[in-house]
Amino acid sequence: MFRNLHLGMRKIVTGAVIFVMANTQINAQQTCNNTDPGTNTGDLGCVTFIYKGQAVSYTTVRGADGKVWLQQNLGSTKVAATLDDADSYGDLFQWGRWDDGHQLRNSATSAAPSTNAPDGLTGIDTFIIGSGAASWWAANATSDAWNASNAASVTSAIGADPCKTIGQGWKMPSQADWTTLVNAEGINNPATAFESYLKLPAAGYRSNTTGGFTFVGQRGYYWSSDTSSSGGKYLYVGTTIANPSSGAPRGQGESVRCVKDATALSTNEIRLNVAGVYPNPTNGILMIKADSAIENVNITNVVGQKINVRFSDNQINMQGFPNGIYIVELKLKNGQIIFKKIIKN
Repeated sequence: MFRNLHLGMRKIVTGAVIFVMANTQINAQQTCNNTDPGTNTGDLGCVTFIYKGQAVSYTTVRGADGKVWLQQNLGSTKVAATLDDADSYGDLFQWGRWDDGHQLRNSATSAAPSTNAPDGLTGIDTFIIGSGAASWWAANATSDAWNASNAASVTSAIGADPCKTIGQGWKMPSQADWTTLVNAEGINNPATAFESYLKLPAAGYRSNTTGGFTFVGQRGYYWSSDTSSSGGKYLYVGTTIANPSSGAPRGQGESVRCVKDATALSTNEIRLNVAGVYPNPTNGILMIKADSAIENVNITNVVGQKINVRFSDNQINMQGFPNGIYIVELKLKNGQIIFKKIIKN
């Protein structure tokens, strides 16, 4: 009883800063202060990040495995209220692909590009269908990876992990992450997946050959970052089983649920080492004040492209840049890497 009550509530934080952005939608009906959940199983937090070109706030939770997870699928508008809650289903990604629009449930379909690998996707926002050699990333090499930090970092053998957009330490779960979670939460069917602290809905999957949808509202399909000789590994939540070592063609569209690396610093720890990035919004000159010396600065736009900037005397010159939302990545001399979202107007 108390567990279900806890799961149905969202933590309200007093005195938190509310970020108001033009043309921005915030998913969660809560004030988000970007604080990790507490150390107790089921504790809630929230995180704000850029998805589909907009700032969104998602609920996070401390799972029974001790790790911090999103409590929502990427692309969802809420935490699941039932296992077949359509608003919680979110988007369906093809293995190895970025947040490029292909994952939308109403995206158009197309044949695989002539360069049938992540580095052949420039300008392609469609869901790729086909079978055999015509399917997405058909070689199925087990040496392939899905861990590049953004679309600009992909190669013929490395796809961009959409979980990386959330911030430091966030990643696509591995098969081992799912195995530990399933055992810790006692997940063995769609009902127990929903009753878990992660509130996993039965979002179904999208066919790699037709683009059609199957088992929506009945079963769950969640990608991992691991490969198999037949495609990619995923967590399958069927009628009477939860199998974290299932394999499917990489062209299949499945849900993505992100986990935070246990070794990553919490947001609170990061804030202790950064005094400010200001003004935000900025008209062009951005000031950086940090407790540790800054070794390197990178800026990317909302589609993951790196932007060349001038950085000197703790100032970033963004004059002449298009207005919009950018991610500032600061690498400090003490080894920490910090991400900040800023608005240029």
